Amino acid sequence: MSEHTDYTHQKTSQVTRRGVLKTGLSTAVGLGMTSLSAVEPGVAIAAPEGKRGGHGYVLNYAYPESWDPHISGTLAANAAISPMYNQVVEFNPLNPKEVIGDLAKSWEVSDDGKAYTFHLHDNVQWWDGRPLTAEDVAFSINRMVLPGKPRPRVGLLRPSTKKAEAVEPHTVRVHLNYSSPSFLQFLAVDYMKIVPKHVVEAGKDINNWKHIVGSGPFKIVRARRGDSVTYERNPNYFKPGLPYLDRLTVLAMSDAGTASAAIKANKIVMTTAATALSIEDMVKLGTDLKGQVSLYWQPEVTDGWHVFANVEREPWTDLRIIQALRLATDQQEHQKAFGEGHYKMGAPFPVGSWYGSTTDELLKIPGYRQPKDQDITDAIALLKAAGYESPSKLGKRVLNTGTVSFIPDVAQLWAAQMRRNLGLDIDIKLIDGPTTVQAQISGNFDLGIFGYGFNIADPDDWVNAVYGPGARNYTRWKNPTFLEMFAKQSREVDREKRRQILRNMEKFLQTVEDPYIQLNWKPWVYLASDKVRTAAGPFVTPPTIQTVLKHEHWWLET
Repeated sequence: MSEHTDYTHQKTSQVTRRGVLKTGLSTAVGLGMTSLSAVEPGVAIAAPEGKRGGHGYVLNYAYPESWDPHISGTLAANAAISPMYNQVVEFNPLNPKEVIGDLAKSWEVSDDGKAYTFHLHDNVQWWDGRPLTAEDVAFSINRMVLPGKPRPRVGLLRPSTKKAEAVEPHTVRVHLNYSSPSFLQFLAVDYMKIVPKHVVEAGKDINNWKHIVGSGPFKIVRARRGDSVTYERNPNYFKPGLPYLDRLTVLAMSDAGTASAAIKANKIVMTTAATALSIEDMVKLGTDLKGQVSLYWQPEVTDGWHVFANVEREPWTDLRIIQALRLATDQQEHQKAFGEGHYKMGAPFPVGSWYGSTTDELLKIPGYRQPKDQDITDAIALLKAAGYESPSKLGKRVLNTGTVSFIPDVAQLWAAQMRRNLGLDIDIKLIDGPTTVQAQISGNFDLGIFGYGFNIADPDDWVNAVYGPGARNYTRWKNPTFLEMFAKQSREVDREKRRQILRNMEKFLQTVEDPYIQLNWKPWVYLASDKVRTAAGPFVTPPTIQTVLKHEHWWLET
C-alpha cells in the first residue's frame, strides 16, 4: 500500500513527511489532475493576535432549496450547508490545487488502486457531544451512492464506489469498482459531507435545518426563508484555532441592485461565485471600489451553458433538428455579448482544458465559422432532410428560461438568432429556478436553457453529468457508442491514452450527434473585501464553485 499523511492542521513545529501517495500521484500525473495530496507538512497558522472574531457576510444567489447535503444539487444549498459539516478530505483552501485531509489525518491506497483506507482524527464531536467515528463515515458514503435515490451531486461517486466499511473505530475503508482517477477529487467536493448516523437512523429529517447536527466550524443559529442563514462559531471544533470568525451569515439576494448597494455599504465582505450580479456589475464594482474590494477570476472555465430538448419527444427525436439549430447559432456573437471578454465559445467539452478543443480548433469547424452563410445553408438543408421543407414548419417552440444569472439575456439573444437565421419562432417562458429544474427533471418541457458548473476539473464530472447517466443530462440522450467510450476513459490510467479517448469522444459529438446547442463556457468570478485575509495572504480563489465553502480559514482585518 502507498501511504499518505496530512499534517496540515496539526499543532507541531517539527513534523516529517512519512510518505507520498505513490499510486495516487502517478494517477494524478497520468490523468490530468493538478495534484493529489502531496502536501508538504505544515502548521495551521492562527490569525494574528487581536484579529480573531468578527462577523462575515457572504452573498449567495438564492436561499437553499434543500438542507440535506446528499440530495442537494445547487450552490444555493451547498453554500448554506457546507459550514456545518466536514468531509473526509477537502481541497486545500490555501492552495486549491491540492487535496488534503479534513476528517482524515492520513490514508493509504492499495497497490491496485481499488481500496482507500482513511484514518480519522479521534477528537471530532458532533454538536450533540457524540463522537464522530468511522461508522458515520461509512454510513454517509454508502448513503451517497445508494441506488435509486436522488443524488444530484454526490451520485457522481456511484460509478467508481462499491461500498465503505468501518474497520476500526477511527478507520474506514472504501472499496472501488475500479481504480478511479477522479475518486479522491470527488470526495473533496463540499457536497460529500459526513452526516451523523445516529441522527438519520433515529428518523430525524436532516432536510429540515432545525434537525441538523453537524461537526463543522459553524453551528446554525437561524434561517430566514428567502433571506439569510446565520451561524455562530463552533467552540468545540476539532481543528485548533479554527474557525477565525465568530459569526457567519450567508445572504440570499436575487436583486442585483440590492446586492450592489450592500457591497458598496460594506455590508457584504465576500461573494460566492454565483450571485444576482452580472459580470458587468462585478467588474464595475471592482473598478468603483478599488482599494476596498478585489475581483478574483478562476483561471479556467468551469461552467458550460447550453440549449437542449428532451430527445425522447417529438420533434427532437430526430437529432438532425438539434444539429441544424446548433449550426445556426452564432457562437462568436454570444462570446462578444457576454462575459466582458472572459467567456469562451460553447463546445461539448471545456474549451482549452486538457481534454477539450482549443478556440483555434473550434473556429475551423462548422458552427463556429464567420460569416455564417454556409452554416445557415447547411442548417436549412438538414431541416429539409428531416421533413421540414421550411424551418418555420417546426412551429412555435417554447424555451423554458429560468430567472437565474444571465440566462434570460442569453435566451433572448439565442431566440433572436433563430428568428434571424432560420425564421423560427421561439417563445421565451420565464420561470423561477426551482420550477425550471423540476420541469427539466420530469421531462415536461419543449426546449430548455441551463448551465452546469462542474465540481472537479475531470471529465468524470462534466461528461458524466451532462452527456452520461448523471443528474444534469436533461436531454435523456443515451448513445451506446459514446457511453462505451466514456466507461473506457474512466478506467484508463495513462494520461495521454485517456486524453486521446476523450478527444475522440468530442469529435463524435461534433461530427456524429450531440443533443446540445452549446452557447458559452465561463470562468466564475468572486468579489472579496480587501479586509479578507488568510494564512496565504488575501482571498484565495477556489478551484470550482462547489469547493472551499466552509469558511473556516479566513478572517477580517480591522
